[in-house]
Amino acid sequence: MKIKKLGSATVLIETRDARILCDPWLTDGAYYGSWCNFPPINLDNYDLSNLDYIYISHIHPDHFDPKTMARINKSTPVLIHNYHKNFLKRNIERMGFNVVTLDNGLPFEISDKTKITIYAADNCDPTICGHMFGCINKDVKGSMQIDSLCVINDGEFTLVNTNDCPYEIAEQALTEVKKNHSEINFALVGYTPASLYPHCMMNYNEEEMEKGIQRARLRGLTTAQKILEKLQPKFYMPFAGTYILGGANYKKNQHLPIPEIQEAVEYLQEHCSNQSRPVLLNYNQVFDLKTEEPSRTYMPILKKDRLRYIENVARHFKYSYDDDELPLDAEIFNLILKAIPRLKMKQLEVGVFENISLIFDLPSGSYAVFDLIELQPYQVDCIDDIQKYHRFKLDPRLLKRALTGPHMANWNNIEIGAHLSFDRKPDIHREDIHILINALHI
Repeated sequence: MKIKKLGSATVLIETRDARILCDPWLTDGAYYGSWCNFPPINLDNYDLSNLDYIYISHIHPDHFDPKTMARINKSTPVLIHNYHKNFLKRNIERMGFNVVTLDNGLPFEISDKTKITIYAADNCDPTICGHMFGCINKDVKGSMQIDSLCVINDGEFTLVNTNDCPYEIAEQALTEVKKNHSEINFALVGYTPASLYPHCMMNYNEEEMEKGIQRARLRGLTTAQKILEKLQPKFYMPFAGTYILGGANYKKNQHLPIPEIQEAVEYLQEHCSNQSRPVLLNYNQVFDLKTEEPSRTYMPILKKDRLRYIENVARHFKYSYDDDELPLDAEIFNLILKAIPRLKMKQLEVGVFENISLIFDLPSGSYAVFDLIELQPYQVDCIDDIQKYHRFKLDPRLLKRALTGPHMANWNNIEIGAHLSFDRKPDIHREDIHILINALHI
């Protein structure tokens, strides 16, 4: 078995008789134009032909990128988890691909020697993510979680690709994987958080920002550590963290909480109790499990080269909403009014009823405000007297898209793409409120 690193989370797995491309994202502009590859990728140097299958773990655009998929032969079947909601399936089929949905934990024969098994991050137990995300109801059958992981076995080697699965949700699935595969030869492990914190915090000073960076980094590295200690693979490769922010928000790269990949390895080697051996690959390089050697020696990315690329190239990238017409205050305010009923329904699921305000910056510089008890929006010119709040400041054109509906812009993708500036009082992370915001659309 060979593992070829193509991009941030994009790898090509070559077994004795199959070629499986995992999570294709090889173009710039994911998350409405924000996420870019570094080092930059020239797709003309990549061979995406003769694939037997594509595995897509979830719908996030750094794992399912339509622009990359457009470069792949439409006859290549795509494997995904059989989720309760089929929006990922519909999006892939819309591009002309045949989608094969796999039931949780059941092996699927790719070829004579190679099998793949897909697990939902929550192992198809909706109570695991349901209590976290407010999605428990009697109609749920299987997993509502958007993440999945996979096991690829060719009779000689076993590889586990954990993708973006957070350990807190995936512990049960990982336990099942280890029970079924006592000897794991290779693990692909994420090591970075994908959130707006701390680089989107608008009122942090440098000391607060540095503390936030260290806190966020530790959260990502601890997740990787727990996964490695659970799986105990012979080899592992940290991945899914080599991206930069382009466009108008390029300055947020300064506080993006992503350690260098060699720093991640240093942490994991020091803190993991098992003896897993790290593998570092540059793009388009291969690790061979038979010889236990990479195709080339890893060359660390130089921070000065990344900074130069951000300043000279990435900062000039455009966002998908840049050419939209700028809305007026009244248009945004009316959209918020129309979105309140859907948010109220989600509020019943999440159970957030308290005197805390949600604040949205309007195009004129004033604010739309409503609290989570009355849910009656009003417009003000000053918010200094509001004691408890979550404030969301983003380009009015993108705000209009988000309020119009997820087919135009999704709040979760906006946060991951760092398209907003954020403030909160008190400064305490509230996952329930961020979940609630995702329902604020008509």
